[in-house]
Amino acid sequence: MTIDLHQASVAIIRAGQHRSGAYIASPNFSQYGYSWLRDGTWIAYGMARAGQIDSAEAFFRWGVKVLTAQQSRVEALLDKLAGGETPLESDYLPTRFTLDGEIGTEAWTDFQLDGYGTWLWGIATHCGSVDHPLWREAQPAIKLVIAYLQALWQSPNYDCWEEHRNQIHTATLAAIYGGLRAIQQLDATLIADGLPEQIQAFALANCVAAEGHFCKYVGNAEVDSSLLWVAVPYGLVEIDDPRFVATLMKIERDLRVPDGGVYRYCADNYYGGGEWNLLTAWLGWTYLLLARLDEARDILRWIETQATPTGELPEQTAGHLLLPSYYPDWVAKWGNPAVPLLWSHGMYLTLESLLKDAEKSL
Repeated sequence: MTIDLHQASVAIIRAGQHRSGAYIASPNFSQYGYSWLRDGTWIAYGMARAGQIDSAEAFFRWGVKVLTAQQSRVEALLDKLAGGETPLESDYLPTRFTLDGEIGTEAWTDFQLDGYGTWLWGIATHCGSVDHPLWREAQPAIKLVIAYLQALWQSPNYDCWEEHRNQIHTATLAAIYGGLRAIQQLDATLIADGLPEQIQAFALANCVAAEGHFCKYVGNAEVDSSLLWVAVPYGLVEIDDPRFVATLMKIERDLRVPDGGVYRYCADNYYGGGEWNLLTAWLGWTYLLLARLDEARDILRWIETQATPTGELPEQTAGHLLLPSYYPDWVAKWGNPAVPLLWSHGMYLTLESLLKDAEKSL
């Protein structure tokens, strides 16, 4: 019996959605029993594209409630910054919340900004109009996140992989830019004049390697597959910009397994550094926008082959590990790799629906 991965993905995501609206990152992995704004936004996007609007809006409404509850925390942080004080790590907003919307008590690599930019992009894209009921409901949370990002966008913080705390990351800048621009396109009065352009100018001045491609972070000329975000979907540059074209070519050369999946970055040792389904879907999305439909179809089929017999997509696959000697140590520390990862399913639904739309337009 062949599993219908579309139906399985919807069912797995719904099963992993808490009554609060939060999506658990993975129900079967010891460290992922939380909801991340970044992961959740992309899960919601995939669900909305699959017609599961109620699920997506439940997540965004959870985010509105959770973020609004952090008003005093953000105001205290902004007061510290205005007074010239250096914030404590505990002063920043966390990258993940419990499913009930609380801040977790476990130590974590919390100061990450990409998820907040992603959430802004997601809610603006979902609403599409200032007349949407969710847009009106979300105004306090949106304004709070904008103030937070405006104050901190140039601050070193952990990247989307929760590494390199003391660096400024290109993909993070892209997510912040994309989120602010998406809000600006619906209501320009919410964004300070010139703020997205300032972020864009900083990235273009500091995040392009001498070879002409975007770099992992300021001062590191390597590529990371999250650099796909620079154009898709955040639009820091257009998809045909020579700097992005060079980035894509380097990702294809350095981080793509022939006829297979996509690595995060060359030095990745997390579970030995496997191919990530969600990043592979992102490459497929990029190919669609470049009218490379056959390659996008191949990627979709490859992702489908990574599912378990019950239709669960893992975070990464171990067929072609970059650094296999690290794999046993991670298993000993945290158990087997995460499966299912709801973000993987969200990106599968996204690529599947985008491909169907592209084929209809032929």
